[in-house]
Amino acid sequence: MLPDEMEAEKNRKIIIGLSNKLDLIERNVIELQAQLQASYKRIAELKENECFCGLADEPILAGRD
Repeated sequence: MLPDEMEAEKNRKIIIGLSNKLDLIERNVIELQAQLQASYKRIAELKENECFCGLADEPILAGRD
């Protein structure tokens, strides 16, 4: 194998490795975006079902023991 062919093969292997990493990152981003959207929906559900008993409007006093 000629030196140029060896260099080309080395570069090919690097490119394939980087391509595999990029594919993995893209899949992870898609999964994280789905999780984020599900989180937003869950937060909205929790806020919708939140029960206010009137205590939220009362001041909280810090006391010394």
